[in-house]
Amino acid sequence: MCIAALFQIAIAPQTSLAVEPPISNINKTNYGFQLESNVTNGTSPSEIGYRNPEHGIFMLFPSNWTFSTSGLPEYTQVGAFYAPLQNISDPIPARLTITVMSYQKDISLKEFTNMTLSSLNQTGQIMISSSDSTTLAGRPGHQVIFSTLPNIGNPVSFEIMHSWTTVGSKVYVFQYSVESSKFDAYLSTVKQMLESLRIE
Repeated sequence: MCIAALFQIAIAPQTSLAVEPPISNINKTNYGFQLESNVTNGTSPSEIGYRNPEHGIFMLFPSNWTFSTSGLPEYTQVGAFYAPLQNISDPIPARLTITVMSYQKDISLKEFTNMTLSSLNQTGQIMISSSDSTTLAGRPGHQVIFSTLPNIGNPVSFEIMHSWTTVGSKVYVFQYSVESSKFDAYLSTVKQMLESLRIE
């Protein structure tokens, strides 16, 4: 999969989004993934464990979010988590999408990061606000935050946090996207989800 195709997810208009009905949150094992109940203690809300044995991914997500595999525009996307809609004027939920790209040879973090940042800078449709090293699942990674620029076809601006790491010949990409005005509202939840991430 080429880098340009990867970023079509980020900069394409997102004004029409169909989310399938919520999947049962307990021990779902179809479609190559598992959802496991994992009620936490104290004042924190219940969490669900997402496990993808094929790609060795485990992550916790809030029980009031919805996991879905439908409507994903690229075959390398393995799933997405959607925040609950707040009201009728909130047609596009915040989402965290998981993409796994497999290559014929090992890919270094530096190689993928340089190629990704170069592709982003060439789009002319975004504004990068930060680009920094990070840690994902205990592994070195990179994270870039950028916003899409409103245009005639898509008048709404989106803020996107793109985080990735490499494991051998695989690249794991986690993309948080939401309307710019709501970016901070879900950021701490998404960070908690990413902190729970394990890649085995």
